[in-house]
Amino acid sequence: MAARAARDEPAPRSLRFRDPRLVIGLLLVAGSVLGVVGVVAAVDDGVEVYAASRLLTVGEHVDAADLELRRVSLGPDSSTYLRGGQLPEGGVIVSRSIGSGELVPLAAVGDVRGASSTTIVVALATDLGGTVRAGDVLDLWSAPALEAGRFGAPTVLASGAQLVRTVAPEGIVSGAEAARVELLVPRREVARILHAVANGDALSAIPVSLAVGP
Repeated sequence: MAARAARDEPAPRSLRFRDPRLVIGLLLVAGSVLGVVGVVAAVDDGVEVYAASRLLTVGEHVDAADLELRRVSLGPDSSTYLRGGQLPEGGVIVSRSIGSGELVPLAAVGDVRGASSTTIVVALATDLGGTVRAGDVLDLWSAPALEAGRFGAPTVLASGAQLVRTVAPEGIVSGAEAARVELLVPRREVARILHAVANGDALSAIPVSLAVGP
């Protein structure tokens, strides 16, 4: 009887814990949990997109204080909205009304410089210097076209223009053109530049300062 009672006693806790079936069960549970977490992480393709915290009207200058970040899943359409990290330090200008709570489309906002500046493409009669790069500040000079293919004395047409890019030539390019460039200029200078272009004046872009280095 004593031997039978000894056999009927529950196994020590340490022996039950070492049961391989228990260990395998714990590993399976842990693996399932990790698998679910991995699937959720893979499916979660949400991105942070700005939304209007109130009604934003046309012409209004807004910054981070007027917006709130939301994590949403938009798929391919996410590239058409103002995403986290895309908001310029100086904010943006609203170009169309954005309702309270509405996600901010990129097409509905613009650079704050747009209120006083704009871009324009012009053909130059002289090449840009080899050290000139996008972002450099230039003075746009104009030599007025006279009769018989002659030109008058050049004067500064627009001061402090910024080079946006050099435009690659397309199709047949006039032999009088050395380069075509896109410039960021003050809006007040646009009429004068367009008049010079229409008149066939010879335009040249001269750097305001020299590049640093050899």
